Amino acid sequence: MKAPLSVVIVTHRADALLSACLASVLAQEPADIVVVVSNTERPVVGARCLQMGANIGFARAANAGVAATTGDVLLLNDDTWLHDGCIKSLVMALATATAPAILQPRILLADGSGVDNEGHGLFPDGFVWARGRGAADGALGGRPGGFSGAAVCFSRGAWDALGGFDARFDSFGEDVDLSLRWMRQGGSITPVPAARVSHHLGATYGRSSPDKLYRIERNRVRAAVRSLPAAALATLPALTFARLAVFGGLAATGRGPGATVSGSARLAALRGVRDGCLDAPAWWAERQRDSATWRRGEVAMWSALWQTRARWEDVSR
Repeated sequence: MKAPLSVVIVTHRADALLSACLASVLAQEPADIVVVVSNTERPVVGARCLQMGANIGFARAANAGVAATTGDVLLLNDDTWLHDGCIKSLVMALATATAPAILQPRILLADGSGVDNEGHGLFPDGFVWARGRGAADGALGGRPGGFSGAAVCFSRGAWDALGGFDARFDSFGEDVDLSLRWMRQGGSITPVPAARVSHHLGATYGRSSPDKLYRIERNRVRAAVRSLPAAALATLPALTFARLAVFGGLAATGRGPGATVSGSARLAALRGVRDGCLDAPAWWAERQRDSATWRRGEVAMWSALWQTRARWEDVSR
């Protein structure tokens, strides 16, 4: 019997990684499988295929895929593959949810070296870092502040309440924006450790390419202006400077998020911060529109950010 959960896989190249991902999904018999292909005309066997004709970015491609389904949906990158029982664990978690839900599977590194993430921990300037990255596959505990776009499950009620990803984020940061908007609406992200997914980290853009870091920092500022508490925005430059200073210190010892970042990538990240700040007026206008749906005010949002903060043990590895 097929599980009452659809699966959407976003791919750029429809290559061997997609084949492995699709095979792992087909083995678990979901209700429906939709593969969204950005920039190749290669056929995809075993699923409905949406050919976009060009690289339209992850946000738009994911929106198109989910729009082609009904009911609850599992969204995957093509560089992932599901462990046995993953879909069953998500379906069980959805069945016990008492409200619209966003579920975060446990994502493991494909080389078997440990955890990639179980969602994201939040920094007060809107930056996120992977919860548990590089750790042994053990209990993490607590709730993530943001979900990982590599593998995330939405009840249809949650997806509809948010209206999907904002296509202006293109790729990277669209998950941060949606997570913060969900938090503002009073929601939280529920980890489902029994739902396990392996991930070839950085298979599409690399782990720390200049383009990737530019997008991350630009979109991080956009999401921050849109959803973070006003007091955080007033101190955003200082908070960002402090974060980058900590990352730089850790990188000097070969640890942390900046350990493998090149000089050109660091400059690209700074350009991203600059361009995000230049975009701030437009995202402040989005904030004003969004505020009509907020259930968490400023104090409650600070509390939620603290409870889902990035963990030192993750950042300092």
